[in-house]
Amino acid sequence: MEARKLQTTAAGTFMVTIPKAWVSSLGLVKGGVMYLELEDREVVLSPASGRPPAQSRPLDIDKVHDRKMLELSISASYIQGHDITEIISKDKILPEQKRWIREAVDNLIGVEIAEEYADRVVLQNLVDPRMFDLDKSMKKFCDSTLAVLSDAIKGLRRGDKVLAQDAFERGYQSTKLYRLLMRLALQVLRNRKLRDELKVHSVESVAVKMMAIKDLGRSAYYAYRVAQHVTEMKEKLDSSEISLVEKMARVTARMQEGAFDAFVEKDLSLASSVIDRMDEVRKLYEMIYSSQLRKDQAGPSLPFTLIIRDVRGIAGYAVALADEAVLAAFD
Repeated sequence: MEARKLQTTAAGTFMVTIPKAWVSSLGLVKGGVMYLELEDREVVLSPASGRPPAQSRPLDIDKVHDRKMLELSISASYIQGHDITEIISKDKILPEQKRWIREAVDNLIGVEIAEEYADRVVLQNLVDPRMFDLDKSMKKFCDSTLAVLSDAIKGLRRGDKVLAQDAFERGYQSTKLYRLLMRLALQVLRNRKLRDELKVHSVESVAVKMMAIKDLGRSAYYAYRVAQHVTEMKEKLDSSEISLVEKMARVTARMQEGAFDAFVEKDLSLASSVIDRMDEVRKLYEMIYSSQLRKDQAGPSLPFTLIIRDVRGIAGYAVALADEAVLAAFD
């Protein structure tokens, strides 16, 4: 924040100077046109034309200790809205590290390696946020999560590990869409002009959308983990046990669908009904676990325990999404 004195001209109008660093960072030039708007007792000043200059972030790979940290750093730069991420080293970037960079880029929508040298790799993002409908992309993400869960449970019923593996891989790939959604939401949150272009009416609504995206992301994570655990199953389950798991998954899927619809439609009654159904999921979880204990005092196998735990986790995040629906209704 800068404090500047309000001055007057000979004609009696008022003016205030802008810091030189701000002018440079926005790519402004003398004679350029600016928009002024009065919003809630605040004066908003914005460039009249042109896309904001690309945001860039340097990433010193010498300070990155392992592959996981490198992937997280690249992903964080992407989500934060940087158009260019420059990965640098004082000496050289090792071939193994370059392979890690390429694999990290494969998990990001719209990113490519623009330049590559011995000591520097430049990543460039080509995604224009104005090309995406945030609400439709969120719906697509929600639907893909439910499809993964459905196929994982079908794989459990049929003993079809190929189907479960396919569901796992699709679910893992959906994390690309999660990162894109988070990036888009942050860009819209920060850029008032972009909000106007996308007809987003308030900062608060974008903040609530970001919360919803995070909950959808957690549900997606649990869904593809369910599929992974189905591939790890070794014991054969009784038909009655599988039926209970299927029922639990159906209730959970309906909760997820209902929570998303309540969020979009700002339907308080529907959101409340989703929250109320969590008790049904808890009871089914306890029934399944108790059934396994009666059969074997050691309890269910670890993969099966994780399956029912993760289905319950999806239901929990459906409740969280329903809470966001309540917030959205009062936006």
